[in-house]
Amino acid sequence: MKKFLILYTFSLFILTGCVTTGFDDFYKPWHDEGFFPKEAYLKEGEEIKIFKVNNIDEEFREIASYWYWCIGYSGFNGPAISDEEVYTAIKKLCKKEKATRAIWSENYTDTRNGSYSVPYTNYHYYTNAYGATSSYATTSYTNYSYSIQRYDYSAYLFIRIPKNKRAAYTPGIAVSELTRHDREIYKQNTGALINIIYKNTEAYYANLSHGDIITKINGKRIYSTEDYYDVMKKTNFGDIWTMTILRNGFEKEVKLTYTL
Repeated sequence: MKKFLILYTFSLFILTGCVTTGFDDFYKPWHDEGFFPKEAYLKEGEEIKIFKVNNIDEEFREIASYWYWCIGYSGFNGPAISDEEVYTAIKKLCKKEKATRAIWSENYTDTRNGSYSVPYTNYHYYTNAYGATSSYATTSYTNYSYSIQRYDYSAYLFIRIPKNKRAAYTPGIAVSELTRHDREIYKQNTGALINIIYKNTEAYYANLSHGDIITKINGKRIYSTEDYYDVMKKTNFGDIWTMTILRNGFEKEVKLTYTL
């Protein structure tokens, strides 16, 4: 029985590697503590909602569009983990970071095959010519093979954007700089890239979309997000924006009222 338990424990370690899921170990907050207002975080007794998704980048934008901030990310590669283990680990992480929502995904990467040997000690007893009993031990080895499927695990944690903080995203969009990857995809070097369209806002009803690149607002060229925010600072609620955007390589003009 003892040999069996040793073998089972050793085999389990080989096949799973580590008991912990890694979500907590590899978690990286996106901002320093205190960056977000306290009222945005998980409250006592509030329910945490966790969703498993297929396309995590697409679902990231969908969750964010319902007025959520992403506060951090966790990602690692490891052996297969049950959904129940993942939910338990992410829920624990959400409580620790005071997140109210989380999405996660798993994507198969490879299968690793190998073998290992387990030693057995065999005791032999014999009686000599004088009637005395003696013993000696020999060691034998049994070979076992294993096959481990590995996956990339990813998770994003979110908190709700308070209503009194939403004006910063008027008229309902979040923008970012064009990265080198973006410039290669969109064949455009300048502009402010729309990342998020918030639901039921002026931008939403004007049919602006993720991936649109803002190149002009009321005739002013938008070379970067700095230009975009400069226009925002000089705009009053109720003003009209005539925007030139680049979509699928073609320019398009969009008019909207500067409000949520």
